[in-house]
Amino acid sequence: MLKDLSGNADIIIVSVSGHLDKQDVERIMERLDAAFALGGKVHIFAEVTDFAGMPADAWISDISHGLRYLTRLNQFGRVAIVSNQNWIRTASRIESALLPLVSYEVYPPEQRDHALAWVKGESDTPRPAAVSITSDKGITTLKVSGRITRESGDVVHGYLADAAKSDAALRILTDIRGYDGFDPAMLLDPRYLELKLMLLRHVSCYAVLGGPKWMKRIVELSAPLLRMKMRHFEANEEQAALHWLGEDGDAEAA
Repeated sequence: MLKDLSGNADIIIVSVSGHLDKQDVERIMERLDAAFALGGKVHIFAEVTDFAGMPADAWISDISHGLRYLTRLNQFGRVAIVSNQNWIRTASRIESALLPLVSYEVYPPEQRDHALAWVKGESDTPRPAAVSITSDKGITTLKVSGRITRESGDVVHGYLADAAKSDAALRILTDIRGYDGFDPAMLLDPRYLELKLMLLRHVSCYAVLGGPKWMKRIVELSAPLLRMKMRHFEANEEQAALHWLGEDGDAEAA
């Protein structure tokens, strides 16, 4: 099902759910054609929820129109795809990589409002802060919401660099229940390696909350090899994680 929620000629806002048929595809393409005919930039917001596929004639129509739009890449403005399905977000990121001249961003559902504001031009930044940092009772919480980028790494690096100036060992809870991947370019950034070394030197106790299954496996494999205490907790075990971190701090103080 396709819902056209557009309010402006140059901003296309659609909601997609369930199955799409050829008529749905034709409707959105007519909308795009009308926007491109104005001659200016066209901004697109698409929210895809529980997408269940399209028949062959709809795919053919979609591909044929898509090839036509390759000649109009310079008219694409801000493009945002919001979806609750990992495969949709992954496919959209691949498409965005193939269109480097287009401002194309992909979001999980919890960042919908920011994505829409960005497409409308109401926000200057394409992404909200992916990492927020709070500290309470000697425990630092890093809450991850969305995709980790270099900018997010810089925020964490700056905080830990300041915290490391103190002799006190750090106890950290990393809440990755809102995690939506990371920018591979971070792996080549020397600051990312520096951040990991800083964690090894200054963190006494590290808890990871939620996240994908592979993250839990990495924690389980790494924990025996590290000086700091490290443990993974399931998404519904936040209080248990905080209690574990608190107990570690109390034991050190004693």
